[in-house]
Amino acid sequence: MGPVTFNISNQTKYDLKVQASNGAQAGAVAGAGTSLGFTPDDTNITCAMRWYQDGICILQGSVAWSAGGSGADDGWSTSNLICMKGQANGVAFSGCNEGWVELQPYNLMANGGEVSVTYTNA
Repeated sequence: MGPVTFNISNQTKYDLKVQASNGAQAGAVAGAGTSLGFTPDDTNITCAMRWYQDGICILQGSVAWSAGGSGADDGWSTSNLICMKGQANGVAFSGCNEGWVELQPYNLMANGGEVSVTYTNA
């Protein structure tokens, strides 16, 4: 798998912390952005996206990719807090409280590339 750049724009009123399955971490306060870079050795990545209010985690979603599948989850809660809109190698995705969104084709990220996502308040 090739290298991947993951760009995140947090346009919510909550702080965001990102924890990748390879140990990489990033954060973006409300209204800010951040990015993470992954090498070809990072073949199966899941990024936990956790939103905080006053230091308390109020919602968790995820963004994941590998050579055999990719997708995103804006996080589910009883009150719809966060919506997402993004792209993975040019394939658009979006969601607002519906759970996991599977991206096609299944091998979309096999050669690496770019994943970008913007989170907004619902």
